[in-house]
Amino acid sequence: MEMLLEMHESAGLIPEEAHMARCIREAIFERRMPPGTKLPEEHLAVLFETTRGRVRRVLLALSREHIVALRPGKGAMVARPGPEDAQHILEARRVLEVGLLEHPCRTLTVENYAHLKAIIDKEQQSHEKGDALELIRLSGQFHLDLTVLVGNQVIAEIQRELILRTSLIIALFERQKATCCLTVDHGMILDAVWQGRLHEASRLMGRHLLEIEHNLDFKMSPPPATSLTALLPR
Repeated sequence: MEMLLEMHESAGLIPEEAHMARCIREAIFERRMPPGTKLPEEHLAVLFETTRGRVRRVLLALSREHIVALRPGKGAMVARPGPEDAQHILEARRVLEVGLLEHPCRTLTVENYAHLKAIIDKEQQSHEKGDALELIRLSGQFHLDLTVLVGNQVIAEIQRELILRTSLIIALFERQKATCCLTVDHGMILDAVWQGRLHEASRLMGRHLLEIEHNLDFKMSPPPATSLTALLPR
């Protein structure tokens, strides 16, 4: 997850604040902090042993990433995208990822291929162990790292935000026992990119992302919020 969570720290945050932002992002991405979870400044200040002013700066930075919602007079909470927002985000991912594989900015090196293959191998291990949270984490890492390695910094920044927002969508709308990102698809996509079969790679990516969307039920009730104390380490 290093590339996913460390490739960009929120601009203007000091290291202590960046650490808080990272912890919150990670909890959201791994679905330990469901959409709608309240984020009281005073509670976060106690958990991280810091001031409310610094917490406020962190929450403002995360709101710019669209993963935290700031409500006037009511405080902050983990963003809860509606069905229309969710569909727009998923459409944006299809446009970006399918288009990028059709016309990549760079080709993969041997080291790049080995890095992505290692992620897929870890995904398979997580699938065999039934570790759903780790599988979700690794899935997001594969998609972002592939974008970073064949795209450019601007594309990677956009993709990073879309992946974080997608994690919220999956947390809200994924059908029970649905597999949001099949490891076998990742392997086929990687092989097609590595072998220069770019049209095939983009076709596989488009099918893959549509399958994720088809595994979502926009009529589902949102999961219950969770206590911050169980989610964020000091």
